[in-house]
Amino acid sequence: MRTAAHKDNNDENRNTGRTLSDRVFVILAILLSVCFLPVLICVAFVGTNMDYWETVKVSTRLPNPVLLVIALPGMALCVFLFRKFSHVRFSARGNRIANGVLFCLFFLLFLINIQVAKEIAFHLPTDYMMVSGVAYKVAKGEPVGSFIYLSMYPNNIPISYILGRLYRKAAEWKNYPYIYEFFWLQVNCALISVAGLFSCLTVKKLTGKPMPVIAAFGLYLMLGGISPWKIAAYTDTYSMVFPVLCVYLYLCYRDAGHLWSKYICLLLSIAAGMTGGFIKPSVYVVVIALSGWELIRFLTDPRQYWKILLPTILMVLAFAWGTDAYRDHLIDQMGLDFNEELEAGWQQYFLMGLNEETTGAYYSEDALFGQFQDSRSDRIQEELRRAAGRLKDRGVWGSILFYLRKLVMTFNDGTFGWNMEIYIYDRYPDSMASNTALTQRLRSIFWSNEMNYDVGGYHTLCQLVWIFSLLGIPGICLCRDGTRDRYGILIVCFLGIFFYQMLFEARARYLFCFLPLILPIAVCGIQQYTDLLAHLRSTRQEQSDTRVA
Repeated sequence: MRTAAHKDNNDENRNTGRTLSDRVFVILAILLSVCFLPVLICVAFVGTNMDYWETVKVSTRLPNPVLLVIALPGMALCVFLFRKFSHVRFSARGNRIANGVLFCLFFLLFLINIQVAKEIAFHLPTDYMMVSGVAYKVAKGEPVGSFIYLSMYPNNIPISYILGRLYRKAAEWKNYPYIYEFFWLQVNCALISVAGLFSCLTVKKLTGKPMPVIAAFGLYLMLGGISPWKIAAYTDTYSMVFPVLCVYLYLCYRDAGHLWSKYICLLLSIAAGMTGGFIKPSVYVVVIALSGWELIRFLTDPRQYWKILLPTILMVLAFAWGTDAYRDHLIDQMGLDFNEELEAGWQQYFLMGLNEETTGAYYSEDALFGQFQDSRSDRIQEELRRAAGRLKDRGVWGSILFYLRKLVMTFNDGTFGWNMEIYIYDRYPDSMASNTALTQRLRSIFWSNEMNYDVGGYHTLCQLVWIFSLLGIPGICLCRDGTRDRYGILIVCFLGIFFYQMLFEARARYLFCFLPLILPIAVCGIQQYTDLLAHLRSTRQEQSDTRVA
């Protein structure tokens, strides 16, 4: 009797948990729809006609509404193929074969990207130049000394150290055939391929079907695989593997059978997210999303999930302490005279995210270091005061319209700011390139201010594929009972990315590191469109059969 009562009680708790989980999913889905659909509509129908910073407006041969008209039949075809081959699923053997094929494809992409990088590479200005300058000193073992830029923006300390170590490794490599800086780009190419691999593996783990994986590969190839950002050795590319790896390992944790297997996968997932955040702080939003989703699962059944939530919190805190301590270690290793009073906090990025001149992108007049170089606390108070003033001046409705324009600026560029925020600061040696017709053709596609400049074609292709991808994202909200708990992590992650871009300094480039994660969200959204149509068709058939009977 006790056993039966205990079983009934457990079943009741699980049903209550599922109900709570479903309710939370519905709330999050509504939130995503309310926040993202206006941005999507403005991107699709207004595009660069939206009132935002002119400097970063992408130039394409066709306007966004025309690209939308082209993308919609493509979406219909994709849904048709998903539906037609919905019965095809990966077997255990097919799963291994698919993994092998994906590995080979992305390894081939890695080799091709290296060859392309040799043809088009050039040195970039601003942050890239600052970071590379520090990396040269790290590679030579010279103390960095008083480098104010790193005191102001310590988030660039890890990437400076990483690039310095890579430069030294290339210098120690006997008969390395290129200038040592090119090793940075080779690592970039490798990271782009690894990120794409885990993007496809995430789709495969969530759907278990070949067609969504093929779609994810195609979208990533167009938006990430051929992207010229491979020649930018900076946090945008060096961190891009970690958000999707964090989510993939989280899904592995969800699928693990034994408790210790769960702990190991969860540990690796948090380690991946925290490592990405150490390189580029915006990646921390994925760890926060993961922790938040685990908290929601804990609330559905506290007695079952406390064994997971507690270690999750402890691991996040341990990694947070560890990354902070390791940053201090890097400061000592680099011989950097670090001035804590100059360190920019989230308050500065929040203030910049509210400026009208660049619609929330970087704005030099919001960097108040000169006025408050001796007191960080006073600078923070002033930043918060100015931010509050801007919000008050705009009012509720004005702030909503501002954030809409800012988010359209961020999401309205399938090239992620290429050719908008960069220029040729210095050229790589001509001896690296083949100096053939291929060289000229590739440079005409990707370079700016060159003869036969044909970047409009590349921009148009990227914009078309990007609009197609954005159309898939709302579909993730259509998950039905039984799949919501699994797909919920994708909704929470996208909301984290979305609100980070909304609240802080933003630009299209800041989305690039999340691309390998955004595309699985889009593809899984397309899968939900397909499942919904199949469900409606099945319901209609059942109703028809009932009437006939």
